[in-house]
Amino acid sequence: MHKIVLFGGTTEGRILTEFLSEKKIPSIVCVATNYGEKVLDYDEPVVVQSKRLDKDAMHELFQNEETEIVFDATHPYATEVSKNIKDVCINEDIEYVRVLRESIEIDDAIEFSKMDDLINYLNETEGLIFSSMGAKEAKALTGVDRFQERVYLRMLPSPEGMEHCLKLGYPMKNLCGMQGPFSKEFNIAQFNEISADILVTKESGNIGGFKEKTDAAKECGMEVIVLTRAIEEEGLSVDEAKNTIRSIL
Repeated sequence: MHKIVLFGGTTEGRILTEFLSEKKIPSIVCVATNYGEKVLDYDEPVVVQSKRLDKDAMHELFQNEETEIVFDATHPYATEVSKNIKDVCINEDIEYVRVLRESIEIDDAIEFSKMDDLINYLNETEGLIFSSMGAKEAKALTGVDRFQERVYLRMLPSPEGMEHCLKLGYPMKNLCGMQGPFSKEFNIAQFNEISADILVTKESGNIGGFKEKTDAAKECGMEVIVLTRAIEEEGLSVDEAKNTIRSIL
């Protein structure tokens, strides 16, 4: 049985997976894709499941493993997933811990809280758009006029993500599968390579390379557009989550 379940797929999730493995703590780590599992450094007694779980699957997992505490280290923009995890924990009377990514102040950027508003704004602009929002927002960005010509996507190098974007109609030359975060210098080189005019990004925090992206874009004379986080969450930092794990051993 595994009394600890960790939902990851993020840098925070990788850090906590390594911590659980180093301390040899029996636990289950849930990630959505095979790529998410491949980037993890872990050993027994940590077990990794690489598939998307709906509420019923979460319920079954928690019941079978007699789970006592769940750490939610999913992406800060994965609000629906977090809601599902929290709802199941409440229904099962399981302790739920949200692992937070530090938010940082946004300067000299145009901010939108809704993707529809962001798309409408992009349709009032000209020039090439570099999106670092990953494959998840690729469908929404097809709402940009002439998206096949204007929108370039940087995403995790997973076959599922690339295939998803190709099916949406993006040309292969507009897709860049890479594992970040990236330095300011690397971002500058990439922006200049495609002569990008606009950066579209999420507020991914220091750990997600947000400052390096936005500083690079500004140095290249690009307009910076940010999709802000939908809600303010309460939870623990990675270090605080580690302390919580230590306290229950």
